[in-house]
Amino acid sequence: MYNVSANQDELDMILTQMGADVKSVHGIISYIRFNIDNTELFYVYNINADEQYYLQMVKPYPVGAGVFSKPKEIISYIKNDIKQFKNAYNSKVFEEFVAVNQSLHRCIHNIEDVFMGYNVPSDKMMAIEKKIDEIKNLIDDMRNTSAKLEVE
Repeated sequence: MYNVSANQDELDMILTQMGADVKSVHGIISYIRFNIDNTELFYVYNINADEQYYLQMVKPYPVGAGVFSKPKEIISYIKNDIKQFKNAYNSKVFEEFVAVNQSLHRCIHNIEDVFMGYNVPSDKMMAIEKKIDEIKNLIDDMRNTSAKLEVE
C-alpha cells in the first residue's frame, strides 16, 4: 500500500507540474483540473483493490478513459488528450462537438433509466438501435470526408 501511495503522490506532482489543479482524497481518489483554451478538462482517477488506476474524464463531457496499471500511462494519456483538445479547440464546431457529447451522455442515461424502470417493447428498442446505426454511419461519413486535424 505504501508503494501505491508513493505512486499517487508522484503522479499528482507530475500532473501539478503540467499545470493541473490536483486534489487528492484519502490517498485513493484524485481530482484533476486543467484549463485549456477556455475549456475545463476535469479528470478523476481512483486506485482499485488491484492497485490499478481507473481514469475518467468528467468535463467538458463525461467519458471513461480506461484502467491503467502504471502512473506514467495516465500521464501519457492526459498529455495526448490535452494536445488533441488544443487542436480540436481550433475547429469551427468545437462548442457543438462538446454539446453533442454531453447530449449523447444524457441519452445513454435516459435509455438506461427507461429500460431499467419499464418493460420496453422490442420494437422501441429496435427503433433506438436503428437510430444509433444511423449516427454511426454519419460519424463514418464525417471521418471519411473531413480533413484530419494533425496533433502538434
